[in-house]
Amino acid sequence: MGLLDVVRSGVAIANSVTGDLQATVTHRVFVRAGGSGQSIYTNVSRKALVTRKQRLVRSSSGDMSKSQAEVTFLDPGVVVNELDIIILPDGTSGPIINSAGFVDAQTGHPILTQVYLG
Repeated sequence: MGLLDVVRSGVAIANSVTGDLQATVTHRVFVRAGGSGQSIYTNVSRKALVTRKQRLVRSSSGDMSKSQAEVTFLDPGVVVNELDIIILPDGTSGPIINSAGFVDAQTGHPILTQVYLG
C-alpha cells in the first residue's frame, strides 16, 4: 500500500465518521453559457463540512479577499470550479474566491476539495 492509498483511505474514513457534522449544501454546477449571455447551471445537493470564519484568502488572481466560509467536500468525486456557485444551508452564498485540494495522481481530481466563499 502506497502513501496515495493511505491518504485516500484517510479521507474516506474522515468522510464516514464526520457524516453527522456535514451540512447539505447546494452546488450549482456551471454547465455552459447560454445564448442570451446567461449561465446554465445544474443544482446538486452535496454533503460538506462548513466552517463559518472570516479570514483573508488569496484569490486565483493573486489578490487578498475576505472569505466568509470554508466548505470542505470529502467526496473525491466532487469537482468544483470558480464558475460554480455554492449555497450554504441558510441560503447564503458568495463568490468562490479560491479552491484547494490534494490531487490524486491517478484520477487527476482532488481527493478532497476546500472551497473558500467570499
